Amino acid sequence: MPQDEHKKAIRDIEALSYYAKKFQRLRVDRAHGVAPHKPILLLSVIEKVRREIITEDKIYLSSELIQTFLKYWSYLGSFNHNPDISRPFFHMRSGKFWHLWANPGYIKLISSKEKLKTFAEVKQAIKYAYLDEELFEFLQDPILRSSLVTVLVARWFPGKVELVEEISQSDEFRDPPEYLRDGYWELYN
Repeated sequence: MPQDEHKKAIRDIEALSYYAKKFQRLRVDRAHGVAPHKPILLLSVIEKVRREIITEDKIYLSSELIQTFLKYWSYLGSFNHNPDISRPFFHMRSGKFWHLWANPGYIKLISSKEKLKTFAEVKQAIKYAYLDEELFEFLQDPILRSSLVTVLVARWFPGKVELVEEISQSDEFRDPPEYLRDGYWELYN
């Protein structure tokens, strides 16, 4: 292997290890048990990258992403928490690999320590989120993506690697939970 390729391979291994640790150390709310919002959001984004629905490093808070998030929530979510995608979409920036692109007029708000608390506030202030360039490239590679998913699932949903693989291959929800039967979509409109 030529010297340059060897150095790149070492850098890739180090970077992959860095993101694996970031995925394992996500800061989640633990007030009412572990809130799985951030891991579920990551699984949703990863699925959209795998399916080539997200083809550039711009993650919009779209109805497709929301539906995928709610699909994963129906299998992996917590009964002690509401399946609100807007909070992890905003707060994932604490992981230092998830970044926010503000809508015009909201740059100061996004860069301040102020917290956005509702779906409407997040939609109004944030145009899209984007990942570190290197992480986005890793997610486009099937082998590296699979490694990161395995790390994420092993940490946050132990013993459910096969279930997550099944979920990612389908658009089916588990028997619709209460939040889907009781007009939960109205929160997003």
